[in-house]
Amino acid sequence: LEKAQHEHPFTVTSRLCCQNLAVVTRAITVDFIGSCYFTEICKCKLKNIACLKCGNVVGYHVISPCKPCLLSCNNGHFWMFHSQAVFGINRLDSSGVNVLLWGNLPDLEENTDEDTSCISEEEYIR
Repeated sequence: LEKAQHEHPFTVTSRLCCQNLAVVTRAITVDFIGSCYFTEICKCKLKNIACLKCGNVVGYHVISPCKPCLLSCNNGHFWMFHSQAVFGINRLDSSGVNVLLWGNLPDLEENTDEDTSCISEEEYIR
């Protein structure tokens, strides 16, 4: 976890329509599509996610991880994005100059009063 504090969080964006998909806000930009499924590799219960703007399947969510996957080395993230469907952009801090680090992310509680309905795409990237 110490190493993660010094890594860069990304804004994940749809390659098809350029919609920002994975920013920690209350804005919902993806939704589940189709039925749950399993892979041949493990017994994790998965469900595809699609961009609400263009409808393109951009990844999947691990609804219920299997025990072997939970016990293996993982980063605790359960939202997976397909690299051919999205691209990542380094997020900048509030100054708009410095690349943001995971260890410097503001707490969600600090942003609970903020109205995100009219924030521009450029501001999300910050």
